[in-house]
Amino acid sequence: MLQIPGFQRVVIFSALVLGLVLALPNAFYTRVEIHNDAAAMVEAGFAPEAEVADELALWPDFLPSGLVNLGLDLRGGAHLLAEIQVDQVYATRMDNLWPGVRDVLREERATIGTIRRVDAPDGELRVRIGDPSGMETALAAVRTLSQPVQSITGVGQSTLDVSFEGDVIIIQLSEAERASTDERTMAQSLEIIRNRVDEAGTREPTIQRQATERILIQGPGIGSATELKEL
Repeated sequence: MLQIPGFQRVVIFSALVLGLVLALPNAFYTRVEIHNDAAAMVEAGFAPEAEVADELALWPDFLPSGLVNLGLDLRGGAHLLAEIQVDQVYATRMDNLWPGVRDVLREERATIGTIRRVDAPDGELRVRIGDPSGMETALAAVRTLSQPVQSITGVGQSTLDVSFEGDVIIIQLSEAERASTDERTMAQSLEIIRNRVDEAGTREPTIQRQATERILIQGPGIGSATELKEL
């Protein structure tokens, strides 16, 4: 028969008891979770302690309150694949560029004649000038608005592509600037989504980029994709 010294028995028994005590909150997962969320709100200053007293009372403060984070497979939740409309960003950039284009062309009106913005495909800005013989002057003026691309891959390239067809100037973002804009837009979108999901108290959400224009969002504990969209 295996003989175990008394002090070893005490150590083993103590380790078992400690493990059971630390695991105890998981047997009351929902109650402890509500308590922890309320405590976090008080600590962050989002709610006074008296306002969430009922939630705090769901679990004693003297007991451990650590929980095992459960994913979608164990806890359930919502799954969403969002697509970022980068084309809308290009269109907005062109709309914002128009006042600057108009101003630099006005300074050359004696050479290029009248200036009028015309309909253009999404992501383009088109301007018709009254005197096509002054097109080179107009193109040079518009190109002064182009800036170096702010990205490692776009070093030495400009933000704008400026060309013409007949009496119409065509302005659009360069390929390098589009790529840089896509990266900035995705990074900003990821940060915004992450902040909004974190504010809801969702534990261990999965928020990651997929392909070039999509973001995968998984929120354990969130009831439905509709709730996730509202967030």
